[in-house]
Amino acid sequence: RAVRGEHHLREAGQMISLKNKVVLITGASSGIGKATAIAFAQKGAHLVLVARRREKLKELETHLTPHKTRCLSLKADVTKEEEVKNLFDEAERVFGGIDILINNAGRGLEAELCDIRHEEWLSVLNTNLTGVFLCTREAVRQMVRKGIRGHIITVSSTSGLFGVPTYSAYCASKHGVTGFKRSIRWELRKHRIKVSTIHPANVETEFFATLKTTPRRRDMLTAKDIAGHLVAIASRSILTVIAVRLLLIFKRIYYVIHYAVR
Repeated sequence: RAVRGEHHLREAGQMISLKNKVVLITGASSGIGKATAIAFAQKGAHLVLVARRREKLKELETHLTPHKTRCLSLKADVTKEEEVKNLFDEAERVFGGIDILINNAGRGLEAELCDIRHEEWLSVLNTNLTGVFLCTREAVRQMVRKGIRGHIITVSSTSGLFGVPTYSAYCASKHGVTGFKRSIRWELRKHRIKVSTIHPANVETEFFATLKTTPRRRDMLTAKDIAGHLVAIASRSILTVIAVRLLLIFKRIYYVIHYAVR
């Protein structure tokens, strides 16, 4: 239950350095996005941080100062096409293009089917699926135009693989992401652009703040856990990815045992 990934280890090549790579992260203002920004900064990557809360992005920049990384913070709504196009144009103006896209922005919804309002349904699908489509499309357009052998990495969910009662809208959006990424993974091979998707289970972030049900601590990983997994995938090291996944599995086992004896 830790993290399922579809990054296809058999396609992983020699480990690459992330130093001076340009990484664009959506949903960077908190949770997994914030932890991922810090993790990539520690590897020497340059960052394009994207979120709707500008003040949170500025706060994150202070955490990144010790790493002396170049950082560009951009306020944008990933569901709006023009804003997405503008943020990639700005990233190209400042850095010349991006090497890695981390699709992380998302929202949840816990509700019985009959209680889901039309606008709620659309909001979940627009954020979790359309936002991934728009950011991925613009990243690929830029990579192809500039001849960048880039990497598209998307944070999905186990809800993109299985059905969960009272999470029908969320599951629908994440299943859509799974199908979309599996399709373009083959399509983009001719451009030497890698496509990876991870499917974490419950992660301890503010994601659950707006939901009715909060999982027990022992059933959750941390944002830092997921960030380490994303960095391992981006480095394209088979051994590192395997090591991180095993570590997360052992951590889950430890939590189960620890809480069981309390």
